[in-house]
Amino acid sequence: MPPFSGAPDLMLWLGIVLIAAGIALLWVSADPFVVAAVRLARIWGVSPVLVGALVIGFGTSAPEMLVSVLAAARGELASSIGNVVGSNAANLSLVLGVSAVISPVVGQLRILRREGVITLIAMAAVLLVAWDDTLLRVEGVGLMAAMAVAAVLLVVWSRRDMASGLAGVGLADIDLEADPDEERHRAGREIGRAVMSLVGIVFGASLLVEGGGRVAEVYGLSGGFVGATIFALGTSLPELVTAGAAARRKANELVIGNLLGSNLFNSFLVVGLAGVVGAGAIGERRVWEHVMMMVIGLLVGILAVTRRRLGRIQGLILLAAFVMFILVVSQQAAIPQ
Repeated sequence: MPPFSGAPDLMLWLGIVLIAAGIALLWVSADPFVVAAVRLARIWGVSPVLVGALVIGFGTSAPEMLVSVLAAARGELASSIGNVVGSNAANLSLVLGVSAVISPVVGQLRILRREGVITLIAMAAVLLVAWDDTLLRVEGVGLMAAMAVAAVLLVVWSRRDMASGLAGVGLADIDLEADPDEERHRAGREIGRAVMSLVGIVFGASLLVEGGGRVAEVYGLSGGFVGATIFALGTSLPELVTAGAAARRKANELVIGNLLGSNLFNSFLVVGLAGVVGAGAIGERRVWEHVMMMVIGLLVGILAVTRRRLGRIQGLILLAAFVMFILVVSQQAAIPQ
């Protein structure tokens, strides 16, 4: 039966509506969460790098975490892994590329070189655990433990940066309500804002998973393809919005910290939780998508090592890499028969 007739037609449109509603809710909910997190971090005196990598990185990775864990709980590990792979690739190509086009990333590439090593290790870990088309619970626990180690390293490095005066971007760069005296009395309100935003993220993630599953069923698309495209692009919107806002204000530490932190959480925590919740066979060996993710990561590393800034030309190169990733994903769109 063709997809645009009868029940499949209704399922298709219902899926599209659910996807649109989920993405919209994620977009609306993630931004207030990030704003609240930044204001709280400013009150508590945390460095911009740590805010970008841990606070905002966790906040913008919440959609990926919820989408992947929900998919894993439903036995759709391929969607979970595909979501992480696609999101990691989108963060380092689409999001960083757009940020560089908006405003050249300069002055803080040392962060990209240092924290980037951990990020590459984390992305390689995803490739390794998924290589045999199985995600074991012990592998999930190991990835979560690695996230704890990475978080400790980020805190140590951040303290060294603060002590040496290398952390140069203030949190006021993305805080439009920048009255420090008043902020000290608003912690409770910002915590409430963050909690309400996370509730919105939960519902948005549920809608996105449900809608993506319906569209995949109608068109016979594999879970990995849906995870690496629809889920990944939808859940990368918070990173894109946050990075764009930070880039316009030339808050380079927040841009880089956000993207690296998000990929750390995606690779270690999100895949780890998916393994704990839904350990088993992934069902799809989509090796080239993982390889392209690593190629993009290495490309960013090479640019960071060989360049003093990531300008518009480098941004366009990264955007071209994202297009290549989508083309590779599209080659394996259909469910294997």
